Amino acid sequence: MAYSFTSAPVTQALIAASKRGVDIKVVVDEKNNLSQDAPKARAALSGLLSAGIDVRTINAYPIHHDKVIVVDRKTVQLGSFNYSAAAANRNSENVLVNWENPQLAQVYLRHFTRNYAQSVAYRIRY
Repeated sequence: MAYSFTSAPVTQALIAASKRGVDIKVVVDEKNNLSQDAPKARAALSGLLSAGIDVRTINAYPIHHDKVIVVDRKTVQLGSFNYSAAAANRNSENVLVNWENPQLAQVYLRHFTRNYAQSVAYRIRY
């Protein structure tokens, strides 16, 4: 789940994981990623979609401010870090990785499942 999704390295890593057979689902904030001012986000999301990744946008909340990755139903990465170059290079950010914590992962998977149900499939926009 992401608020801002513009990171080329993260996009490339997700595409590579998908090619290895990893099942990836992405839910991002609609307004922040699909506005006219967000060509990098639209390019990143389109790249994921073109690679066969399930990409969805959500507008059920004023801001979908989540920044979470759940891996293998047991590891959770969370924090303030948007998946963007600004987060990687300019901002003060924090990230916490909870390894081998299936109980925490289950909590975040329930949250993801709720948000996924409230989202819509992303369509490539030119």
